[in-house]
Amino acid sequence: MNFKILLCLFVLTFNAFAHSLCNLDIEIIAPSSGVCAAVYKKILNITGQNVEQSGISTKSSNDQVFVNQREKFKILRNSLASPHRIIWALRGGYGLSRIMPDIVNTDYSTVVPKTIIGYSDITPLLIFLSQKYNWTAISGVMLKDVAQNDKSRDSYDVLFNFLRGKIKELKMTGLTPMNNTARTKANIVGRVTGGNLTCIVTTIGTSWQIETNNKIVLLEDVGLKGYHLDRTLTHMENAGLFRGVVCIIFGDFSCDVSNVLKNFADRINVPVYKTDKFGHGKINLPFVYNSLGTVTKSGEKFEIVMKTAGIG
Repeated sequence: MNFKILLCLFVLTFNAFAHSLCNLDIEIIAPSSGVCAAVYKKILNITGQNVEQSGISTKSSNDQVFVNQREKFKILRNSLASPHRIIWALRGGYGLSRIMPDIVNTDYSTVVPKTIIGYSDITPLLIFLSQKYNWTAISGVMLKDVAQNDKSRDSYDVLFNFLRGKIKELKMTGLTPMNNTARTKANIVGRVTGGNLTCIVTTIGTSWQIETNNKIVLLEDVGLKGYHLDRTLTHMENAGLFRGVVCIIFGDFSCDVSNVLKNFADRINVPVYKTDKFGHGKINLPFVYNSLGTVTKSGEKFEIVMKTAGIG
């Protein structure tokens, strides 16, 4: 079942931001977990679409293990092959990785290029579609976030203005250098990639593995214990994925793992920065895969400016 919508976010459930997305042809995808009944109702009010009747999304991430994977893939395949320009994820959670092989083995080269929005469990899909087909992939707030209105105003403002074509340059300020290489390096330039760290590690060894050579890599995660985070970063390092990166920017990790991140930054010969401007926290500013990023010093801290070609 597809969810074609003309999305107009000027409703009571989102009046704190009062942004209109009228005339944007958007389709909802739900390849990962679902949401509770109250959030489904809010999404229905916002979009006019009853996503709960998809028969694919489940409230519990655990239940995704038992979903009919072939049926779930068919629904997502139809959405990705549809003529709609913007594909927006309902939420993350768990479940996408089980159908990634089917996604990768399907040819989307002849369909209308898409802009796809999501983060968290959606990360491998963003990586694959941006690398394989050069689609505009955006790490940014999902419809669940919109319905619950639980992100910062800037998190919505920047994404909505980008979707409406008002901006083609994204910025994150206040980057804190975490090692001497970051403090002394001038004008770092590279294409942007990254996303959720745990989900990125699941791409290693697959045909949709993240490409990091000559890239600015943005990484975030949620609720990781210190040893788990160190194990994950070490695995990426051992797999050679940090060998050719231009720089690394850590986002929000939802808990204090600063010692682990600092230890990593000190042992790697790559500029490493930290910010709270993207991830699972209150602030989740968007970044666009394959955009041209430039990291420069701004006062006592640094900033990254990402130039994009806009939606397309």
